[in-house]
Amino acid sequence: MNIWTNQANRTNIRTNDTNQMASSSNKSWDSELRDSVRTNFGQGWLINGEQSGKTKILYVYNEGLGKANKRTSVTLPIKWKQSSGIDILNAIKFIKPLVIKENLPLSEAGRRWKAQFVDSNSKTPNKAWQDFLIIPPKHFYPQKEYDVVFKEYEEKLKASKVDQYMATKKGISSNTEKKYFTRIHIFLEVMNKKPAPNTGTELIKLCVEKLEDITPDQKKRYIDTWCEILNYGIKRHSMNDKRWQPPENELRKELKGKAKKSKKQTLTPYVEEIDLFRLLDDLESRDNEMFLATGLISIFGLRLAELAELQVVDGKLYVGHVKNNINTSDIARDSRRAFAMDLIQKKDLGEKLIRLYDSGLVKLPATIRTQINLVEKKNRYSDVGRAFVDKLEKNPIWKEIRKNNPDITAYSLRHRFAHQCHKGSTIPISIKDAAEAMGHTVDVHMKAYGAYTTELSVQRAFESHSKNRIEA
Repeated sequence: MNIWTNQANRTNIRTNDTNQMASSSNKSWDSELRDSVRTNFGQGWLINGEQSGKTKILYVYNEGLGKANKRTSVTLPIKWKQSSGIDILNAIKFIKPLVIKENLPLSEAGRRWKAQFVDSNSKTPNKAWQDFLIIPPKHFYPQKEYDVVFKEYEEKLKASKVDQYMATKKGISSNTEKKYFTRIHIFLEVMNKKPAPNTGTELIKLCVEKLEDITPDQKKRYIDTWCEILNYGIKRHSMNDKRWQPPENELRKELKGKAKKSKKQTLTPYVEEIDLFRLLDDLESRDNEMFLATGLISIFGLRLAELAELQVVDGKLYVGHVKNNINTSDIARDSRRAFAMDLIQKKDLGEKLIRLYDSGLVKLPATIRTQINLVEKKNRYSDVGRAFVDKLEKNPIWKEIRKNNPDITAYSLRHRFAHQCHKGSTIPISIKDAAEAMGHTVDVHMKAYGAYTTELSVQRAFESHSKNRIEA
């Protein structure tokens, strides 16, 4: 029994045995077959035999009122003969949903049919993956050009008739989107290798080989995306599911590898007090707007994007919720009170920043305000933080700080707040209170800052215990 007979046994096509089509009437077998095509697939689907002896599938459609009918066709390697009737019907059954539901050109739908049922042992159908993995050609351009690049990508996506993979990621931040582009770029680069990988497992292994100097957790995110792409291709784009199944979890763990650094070593470093003093002192003398933005983030421990959701009430600073995209949160969240962790060298700096922000005499930098105004339109807050980073990286003192410690990031300003909560006083702030002030759960706080928090807690506990010993 050949592959076509096997496929035929899994169909519900309404027809008599094709070997007996001509016996029920005076019609020829090919007339009977054409009737069966119309019965099963509706008007517009036609079939013919080619001089080559192969079968031609035709689709006739109309794009709208007043427009002429359009005709497309594809030739399949199925012999045009009576005994091929079921094979032909099954081919159309596979092809039609790709054309009607996924808006693929008939030629592409036919190619995918051939890749799955005829060329199952051939090389990778690279083009099929590229059809729904659209990447902006400039996605590695500098940040200042990224908005333009993203617009080009959006226009290309809208113009495409194919249901694209990235369309399923609607609502993610621009930063996350950029990460997906990078992962997709590696996926396609490996897929286009010569010789090309021929299975999902082989593909993932080759992709992993391209990753350097990243943590196992980061590597896992790459692997998860590649596996997701494979599953998407199988489910939505009719790839050969046996060949392209992603590797099992056990192999994924093996490919991820183990951490070479401890939790403490991988923790985002915090900005030292003396460095923050120098930075704020410099900004105050040359750029009041950036002084305000940097001061609010570092002294109050804000997320960068939270600059978009600040409000002063009765001299107190409150922060709105920005963790989720504005249209994806299921519940309304209350604003939290922000508390100042002042510098020893600049006491009452927090109160000064609140008054400055509330007065309106000094505003946030124009580039940040622009992104704040675009939050609703873009459905994301992350670009607010990105605008802050772009501005901060131009400051000479910040450049010097980063030169001395390359692991420092803008987020290190927020980490400074957490560090001071737990190590900046002989009476540390509790983990629960610090977590509340920073707007996250205790679990998240411990995960992000536990490396120095737990050490301090144990130290204090033993010191207190030693001072208060009693006879047992």
